[in-house]
Amino acid sequence: MKEIRTLVVLVAILIFSSAGIYAQQVQKENLSVLYVGYDPAVPVSEDIINSPTGSGGMTPERFREDVKTRYSAFEIYLKQYFTTVKAVDARSYTMEMSKSYDVTIFDQTINAWEQAVRSPKYVPAKYLNEDFDFPTVFIGHTAPNMGNSIGLKLDWLCLCLDADAHHIKTEHPIFKGPFPVNLTMVVKPTPEGVYHYATGKDVPKEIPMWKVQKEGYIDGKGYRIGLVARGDGFLDSPDAEYISSGVNTKDVGAVAIGRHGNFLLWGFSGSPDYMTDEAKQVFANAVVYIKKFKGQKPIARKYNDRIATKNSIDEMVANLNTESFEKFKAYMAELNVSREINIKKLVAKKEKGETLSEMDEAVLGMQSQPIPVPTWEQYMQQTAQTFYKPEYLKNVGKLKKYLLDNKKYMYSEPDGFYELKVDEDIKKMGIGNEDIKLLERCVSLLKSGKDADLANRVLLHYTGMQKSPQQWEEWLGDNSSKLFFTEAGGYKWMIDTTK
Repeated sequence: MKEIRTLVVLVAILIFSSAGIYAQQVQKENLSVLYVGYDPAVPVSEDIINSPTGSGGMTPERFREDVKTRYSAFEIYLKQYFTTVKAVDARSYTMEMSKSYDVTIFDQTINAWEQAVRSPKYVPAKYLNEDFDFPTVFIGHTAPNMGNSIGLKLDWLCLCLDADAHHIKTEHPIFKGPFPVNLTMVVKPTPEGVYHYATGKDVPKEIPMWKVQKEGYIDGKGYRIGLVARGDGFLDSPDAEYISSGVNTKDVGAVAIGRHGNFLLWGFSGSPDYMTDEAKQVFANAVVYIKKFKGQKPIARKYNDRIATKNSIDEMVANLNTESFEKFKAYMAELNVSREINIKKLVAKKEKGETLSEMDEAVLGMQSQPIPVPTWEQYMQQTAQTFYKPEYLKNVGKLKKYLLDNKKYMYSEPDGFYELKVDEDIKKMGIGNEDIKLLERCVSLLKSGKDADLANRVLLHYTGMQKSPQQWEEWLGDNSSKLFFTEAGGYKWMIDTTK
């Protein structure tokens, strides 16, 4: 009996010591925070409520409920952690306001100071300017909404992030303090979408996950959906950090929490009312962490979120086989079944006289017809894209060899749409564009006076600059240890200004 009582006491100590980490509030951080959301006292337009880019994919009914409490929930929560907190309505926010605070948190999209241009060429709306260097936290969809025009890597891969994080850099400072964190990791089934990409080949069927919020959109109750940014090319510049992925329909490297310059993406959507106790601590730590990046604007700007990166070649090569083709056909068949079920639900809803959201209307329009299941030739064309030739149809090995042999010479045009090209200039030189020897070779050619046109053309292509031979030699000598090559930033050599 004594042993049983002792065991009960030990269990109780373990339970309450863990809970005590969060129950006992540590001293507030001497930090001023500006929270930007929707003040419930100011009506929200129906255009915002019915738009996924405005509501974060919430159902209109759930959005109307959420807006009543979210603003005050954040204000109360932040005041528990920081000495100075100000909440302002997103539609009243001006960039000047951020000057007076250590960190600005955008939970809703502010008014654009310049509207988008649709034609002849699309130009995104402008919300912030490129000189905006104040420490910032974006929650979910606000990151691409406001960051696209200033070239942030915190782009819109998918509004499909649920409630759990995985593939977490647990050694990162936001999991260490100043507020104590004890992450509870639970092994759960790996999201199926991971296996639709070559990067998911070796990912186990079950992986450790950390619950960030108590409800996600997969629960089917219409809650706000989180956002993940593209992992491809995310880490090809020293101004970016990957911190965590999360449950979503994309690849294992999709970024749920990450930093680009003075901007941090918290892709999860939950308000403090829906955050777990652990997530509240981590979010507060993230606010403290981003403060130290004041003035450290992004170096590599990603103005085209559809720019192709070279790892797409690895994806092509991995999928150019009959096994992948059969899996793709099976996936298309499953997708068509689920689409048909979804369409029937939306049609029934509309027939009852219920109003469909903008997202539902878009789904109804796009998914009314089943996706055609491709033939092998069509699959080859879709997979290899512009690199496809009829001769490869019966010689896939030749296509794979071409792709791998030429990968180091490939680049994307600044406005390219997931398309890579082979740079014949550097192929002639036999040096890949990500190798600093390419710059050294070009400078050497200029000094010798041999193939000067070729050298100048290559240097202009990959640096965006024109100089005399002597100036190039001096520039390379001064900066060689600080140079890096970015694909996401436009296939350019840039200087790491943080060194």
